[in-house]
Amino acid sequence: MDRQALDRIADETGYWDARLRAPDCTDADRARFAQWRNAAASHRQSFDRLQVLIATLRGETGRAGVRGLRDAALARVRRRQRRRTWSVAAGIAFLLAGAAIWTMVPESNRWAPVHVLAALAHPDRYATGIGQRSTVTLQDGSTVELNTRTQLEVHFSDAQRSVTLVEGQALFHVAKNPQRPFVVHAGDREIVAVGTEFDVRLDADSVRVTLLEGKVEVERSGPVSSRPQSLDPGQQLVAELVSVAGKAAGTSTTLAASAGKRRPQDGEAVVRSVDVGKFTSWREGRVFFEDLPLGEAVAEMNRYSAIQIGVDDSALSNLRVNGMFRAGEQEAFVTALQDYFPISVTRRSDTEIILAPIRSKTPRAF
Repeated sequence: MDRQALDRIADETGYWDARLRAPDCTDADRARFAQWRNAAASHRQSFDRLQVLIATLRGETGRAGVRGLRDAALARVRRRQRRRTWSVAAGIAFLLAGAAIWTMVPESNRWAPVHVLAALAHPDRYATGIGQRSTVTLQDGSTVELNTRTQLEVHFSDAQRSVTLVEGQALFHVAKNPQRPFVVHAGDREIVAVGTEFDVRLDADSVRVTLLEGKVEVERSGPVSSRPQSLDPGQQLVAELVSVAGKAAGTSTTLAASAGKRRPQDGEAVVRSVDVGKFTSWREGRVFFEDLPLGEAVAEMNRYSAIQIGVDDSALSNLRVNGMFRAGEQEAFVTALQDYFPISVTRRSDTEIILAPIRSKTPRAF
């Protein structure tokens, strides 16, 4: 293959990597990517190699040589912006920065098969910090949106695409491949999909699976197995982890159940119909509460900010909260609470706010 053809494939590879990582990537985009990838073996090999290089680059960005090559790559991208859209340029930046790692791979391995090259990189692990959200593209073209305080591990083989949600929340857009099931492990549950869109949240004591499109099956793994439960779009499965079964119902996490809904007990799973827009509103930086105890609402808001809110009264914690709030905007949340509830606010430090009751004030409906 001549240099011009190789350059064209490299540019196309960069474009598709950036497009799949973009927050506005659509199902139509993913279908066009799959068509491009399957059109030629050179396309598939180029894309797979780029993903390996990027995965390796994540662990090497502190090295001076990589930083220098990365900066040079970005400078080249800026010079190309007049001729290319930013999404294309961003993809080229990844490709050029990946070249820094390419020069560090031993000569004997540079053109080894992708699965051999992948063994040189660290296992794919993605994480977000407090208040951060991120979208990553997996080597099969699937994308994963990570919410705040989330850790994800990816282990792909020829037979199966396996992902472990270590903690937090992620929304999966799965590329269709009936021959390679896509399995998400979260706590003691396994979620199996072929080509679909679903949200998984793992808390200390519960797992929640919300299906947006397609179909998934959820089953309990480990020594205490269960029959798979199928979900249809608009349905949500909430399961209490077996390791914490027997805890008082009132200790369940914010998203485990809402008021008026039966909470799962003793490791069982409850399936219900929900407004999926509300349960995935975190993608737009929003948090919805529907008749939720104040203590649980505060715990949810605290996930998104270094400023932590505490409730200094058990009765206050049981007040019911409704409404939509911006994730991470603690001051606005506290101000709204003060407008409707008998609450006093004490700021103990730049990162700690304490809520206490004002006995003389009568609360209004919120």
